[in-house]
Amino acid sequence: MNHIFYILLAGETVSDLGDNLFGIAIDWYLYSLTKSSFLVGIISGAFSLLVLMSLVTGFVADKYVKTQVMRLVDTFQIIIMVTAAVIYGHRTITLIPFILILFFTRIVGTFFGPAENTLIPQIVAKEALAKANGLNQGFGMISEMIGLLVGSTLIVWLSLADFMWVNALTFGVSLICVSIVHHQHHEVLTPPAADDSDRWYTGMQYIKRTPLLRAIISLALVINLALGPIMSLNVVWVRQNLHSTSTVYGIMQIALMIGVILGNIAAAALKIPLKQKMILSLSVVSFAVIAMVWLPNVLMTLAMRLLIGLGAGTINVAVFTLLQTTTPKNILGRVNGAMLAGTNLALPLGMVLGGVFSARLGVGGVYLLGAGCALLTLALFSRVKVSEPD
Repeated sequence: MNHIFYILLAGETVSDLGDNLFGIAIDWYLYSLTKSSFLVGIISGAFSLLVLMSLVTGFVADKYVKTQVMRLVDTFQIIIMVTAAVIYGHRTITLIPFILILFFTRIVGTFFGPAENTLIPQIVAKEALAKANGLNQGFGMISEMIGLLVGSTLIVWLSLADFMWVNALTFGVSLICVSIVHHQHHEVLTPPAADDSDRWYTGMQYIKRTPLLRAIISLALVINLALGPIMSLNVVWVRQNLHSTSTVYGIMQIALMIGVILGNIAAAALKIPLKQKMILSLSVVSFAVIAMVWLPNVLMTLAMRLLIGLGAGTINVAVFTLLQTTTPKNILGRVNGAMLAGTNLALPLGMVLGGVFSARLGVGGVYLLGAGCALLTLALFSRVKVSEPD
């Protein structure tokens, strides 16, 4: 593979490490500030609405120089982190400033991933693309696991401002690496089309014409509505139900990542149609949630989180591979963005409802309700006939 790819990979691995250190600090401080599963669910759900930005960021990735977009994102992220660290390094941060910082860094960050995903096919030969994607995802998972483990340990020693300084430094490393790629890779943009076939909504039009993609979005809407609380109430589960520490929370997240890596392997090993793969994977996730609630202890939670990651990793790789192999390259960013927005549209509502119902049912009750609804949906989906590509 082109050496430029390895430079990009190095920068993003370091940046992912900083992001995950900051991410676990964010989760822990959010609950410390609110002391409420209801508010955690509401805030998490509201921020998940940023997934709709993928309709815009996919268009930007297709129409502008990818490395320029990525450099701008890294620069703005450094400014946000440094500014926030300076302001709140010597004073107690309250909920509103906390939310504003989180909003700005996340909305800026939505532009980076689509640009990177459409850049990789340009700097890597077609025959090496699978290896490049595997390395990119694998190193991302490793960075996330290290970030979770180290971050969950350092939370008791460092302030939120300290995590911001570290995150700013890793964004700086990413900026340097992307700048090197920018100067060595000279991208040629596709000229804009004269008709409506090359607009920001082209990705949605493509999905509308593709029955399998429409079916995937429909299933994902219901599943994310049902299982969304599992993502937003993780920290509440650890603190209220397991009565455990930030270290356990970090290890629990690592178990999920290990499961995702195993799911990546399983996706290639399972030689079954995509529909069956989706039903099997999501069934594993649902039953793992039920078992986790049935025996609410640390070891059971870790084991079931591994299975949840396994199911999620399998389905994510299967769908991503489908998009890469069947979508025209000039609209790949927009189709990816439209799929991301469509499949995650119900996630914010699921998170909000999880926070609302957890006040009455408890976190375990919300988890059981979501898993039951997911299994019922899968049973109905199994009866739907959907044509699949070869």
